[in-house]
Amino acid sequence: MTQIARTVFAILIAGLLVTIITDARAQTTGIGAGGQIGVSNGGLNPVGLTMKLWISERHAFQGATSFVISDEAAGASYLVLQGDYIFHNFEQVSVGDGLMALYVGPGLQLTFIENQDANIALRAPMGVSYMLGDAPIDIFAEVAPTLQIADASQLRFDGAIGFRYFF
Repeated sequence: MTQIARTVFAILIAGLLVTIITDARAQTTGIGAGGQIGVSNGGLNPVGLTMKLWISERHAFQGATSFVISDEAAGASYLVLQGDYIFHNFEQVSVGDGLMALYVGPGLQLTFIENQDANIALRAPMGVSYMLGDAPIDIFAEVAPTLQIADASQLRFDGAIGFRYFF
């Protein structure tokens, strides 16, 4: 088992433990876990896991991971970890049932590629999040200008669509 595979396995186990030990709460509190599909200038990124931890009614930490475990012929395996501190504005968009928020915030992204140095990047995610009425579910879409600052510097635009279930 490669180092990346062990890291991915550890993250999945940690995520499972978090979902088991947390209790159900209102939508703008607690921890949410779900899935996402990422996109960037380089095309479609693999499906990943996403989490969100509300720290107040308007502020939250969100994190995501995506990974590819490939054989030698298909290319290098890699793991992407990212975390953001996001600010929500619920007043800009009015919806009948549920809550819709625009959000923005600073973030950090780490990319570990097999047999290469890790890359670090600064991100600025901007998105929209819709929390379904009484259901503890969040649907989101975001775009994030991302500036890679390690190795070869580059600016790219990442994005994601996904959902979270809050516990």
